[in-house]
Amino acid sequence: MNHFPREWLNLQYLDPERFLVGLREIALTLPPDVHYKVASLRTHDLRKASESRQAALFAHGMGQVLRTPIVFAISEAQDYDAVVKYATDGKINYIPIQLKEWVPNFLNPSATLQSELDKLSKYTDSKDLAVAFHLNRDATIHLSQLKFPHGKIGALWFYGATDLAQKRWRLIGNLMLPGASAYEFHYPVT
Repeated sequence: MNHFPREWLNLQYLDPERFLVGLREIALTLPPDVHYKVASLRTHDLRKASESRQAALFAHGMGQVLRTPIVFAISEAQDYDAVVKYATDGKINYIPIQLKEWVPNFLNPSATLQSELDKLSKYTDSKDLAVAFHLNRDATIHLSQLKFPHGKIGALWFYGATDLAQKRWRLIGNLMLPGASAYEFHYPVT
């Protein structure tokens, strides 16, 4: 994105690998009987931590795909939740990210991926916006059966863990362009 809001220069950008390693270290210290909503960052007070985790996972995965460091900042302004920043050919790039999640089945068994994608139709003039969609449930996805919000957003990426320990992840996209690809990446470790 060539033109960007000046306030993006002043955001606090974080290294996704360091953030995720730190978050995993905290999770390992939690008592085994901690409530699911706390452990999974699903309380109102932990909402920013949850969004930061999602943004960090996406930024880390994209960094692995592009083979370049990508940092992220949480910024709940307008139609986006985060901003990622990275350099290519000596130029700094910024991309606003809207974070979405297809929640685990036991939290909302009636939610379908298509119904979640249909909610993206509210974005009418968001050609620079990338939507990072966390597929947080065990499911087989048939991309050919999904209707994507073409012309509404600039990019659509799916990402999710491919194992229960959440060590291996997959990133799929850009689904707004022909020839989207799937990429594998690993949760960072110390």
